[in-house]
Amino acid sequence: MQSLSSTLCFAGVLLFVLGLATGFAIPKLRSSRIGLSAHLTGVQSGTFLIAMGLLWPKLALWPSLSNLIGHAIWISLYAVFISLVLAAAFGAGRDLPIAGGGISTTRGKQIAVTALMAAGSLAILVATAAVLIGWQWV
Repeated sequence: MQSLSSTLCFAGVLLFVLGLATGFAIPKLRSSRIGLSAHLTGVQSGTFLIAMGLLWPKLALWPSLSNLIGHAIWISLYAVFISLVLAAAFGAGRDLPIAGGGISTTRGKQIAVTALMAAGSLAILVATAAVLIGWQWV
């Protein structure tokens, strides 16, 4: 349990730093609006992972699923962050109507970004719901 807590905290600090670094790249990206979304997602998701890492030892989740849920949380948040960075670099804004601003790229790049974003979003939703359902203080 302690190693998963450490993994979540480390993944959170790393994602936070990657999010900060993405802020420097915003002017160079094909879509600066999606770049800003990636920057904010990295910083906010990193903070969430640090909080989950600190909270994790105090939760009593199902023993058989605890590791799976914990790893799903950090992996899914990284997937969402990476998909936004790629979308900003490629200009894959078709499926991001607010941040995308009508910018588009090749069909293959758009599909890759959309698939990664959808998988990460669904996984974090399911993993966070599992934490809430299994929530018990130790």
